[in-house]
Amino acid sequence: MIVKGRALDQLLTRPGADLRAVLFYGPNEGRVREYAAQVAKSVVADLSDPFRVCQLSVADLKNDPARLADEAAAIAMTGGRRVVLVRGSGDAQTECFVNFLENPQGDALVVVEAGELAKTSKLRKLFETHTLCVIAACYEENAEDLDRLVTGHLRQHGLSINSDARAYLLDCLGDDRLAARQELDKLVLYKWSPRRADAGAGVGYVIDGKAIRDVVDGKDTAGIRDTHDVRDTVGFKDIGGVHDIPDIRDIHDVSGITDTPDIHDVSDVHDAHDTTDTYDANDANDRCVRLEDVMACIGDSSVQGLDGVCDALGAGDVAALDQQLARAFDAAMAPVSVLRSASNHFLRLQLTAALRAQGASVDMALRSLRPPIHFSRTQAFQQQLRIWDLPRIARALDLLLQGEAACKTTGAPDYSLCSQAMIQVAQLVVRRNA
Repeated sequence: MIVKGRALDQLLTRPGADLRAVLFYGPNEGRVREYAAQVAKSVVADLSDPFRVCQLSVADLKNDPARLADEAAAIAMTGGRRVVLVRGSGDAQTECFVNFLENPQGDALVVVEAGELAKTSKLRKLFETHTLCVIAACYEENAEDLDRLVTGHLRQHGLSINSDARAYLLDCLGDDRLAARQELDKLVLYKWSPRRADAGAGVGYVIDGKAIRDVVDGKDTAGIRDTHDVRDTVGFKDIGGVHDIPDIRDIHDVSGITDTPDIHDVSDVHDAHDTTDTYDANDANDRCVRLEDVMACIGDSSVQGLDGVCDALGAGDVAALDQQLARAFDAAMAPVSVLRSASNHFLRLQLTAALRAQGASVDMALRSLRPPIHFSRTQAFQQQLRIWDLPRIARALDLLLQGEAACKTTGAPDYSLCSQAMIQVAQLVVRRNA
């Protein structure tokens, strides 16, 4: 059975007890891997559990075709439903799944990951038609998918994001869902330092394996290392490691503290001369990700890797463009992503050129761009404005759109088609200068 939309959301969180096998397939490997892990964790929270989780490779099934059925029928020693993860599957493994589904034993859920499968694929047809199986396609991310991913991931960590930062971040993220989540995790860690508690969620981060809760009045107390002079602290044990602080709000006066004459109330502590890595606890109220946060954290990631391509393209430097494209492809940049980045670049050029035509100054036109041009590229962008007029920009956008459509054709040599479209655009500058 094919699932999508709400049925897919329900599958990822609550797979039915009568369901025996799930297949995720498609060109978006990151989404395939994420969905497989999500549905598996809905059955077994800890996927490293050796008693309830079994991972099989294509080689395992090739060497022992009956092992799939054996693992699915096995009973966990610790109790509970088991999960069997099968990665890299294809039509060659169809017979193993057919044999298993003829008479499935046990109650284990088999979660299968596969790449692109044609409509005529035997494995795909098996999962689409069998009553004990479901199948879900994982295609490339679109703008709406990425937007939901960004807002949802940040919301889980008690963060929001303004429009400028979101627009810049969406340009930074590529089509790979796993890579996008890794970038978002990096942004979360940058925004919340490891010693900050998430005031909105109650638990933000942990120190030494324990969550810190209810630290609302403490200021500049993070990083205290030396507490050997503190005695008679009413229930505090081994404060040097800060393992468990149930509720600092209830502590008004630690009368037994010696050799700390300036400290009368924990809530009033502002400066301890032995304290390192301090911050103002009021920053915990700032849960909005801004443009400067994104640029400081991931501004030099995937989008910056394509900035060289866009600048070489806008300058009409065919030799530099060829080198930049080679680097992008070596870094596993998808041809469609390269063409979309180039299209976005020319759309920004078009907007700026249109404002200039209406009488706006160059500086005013550049300030209107959202997200703004990074300062390191301002001069190159201004030079490209002098090269490209509105009709030529429109022609470039047509060529890039045609190239993207050609790359999406099944079986097309997308890398060659992408390079061809980009060089055609660069040659528009060459022809103008000729």
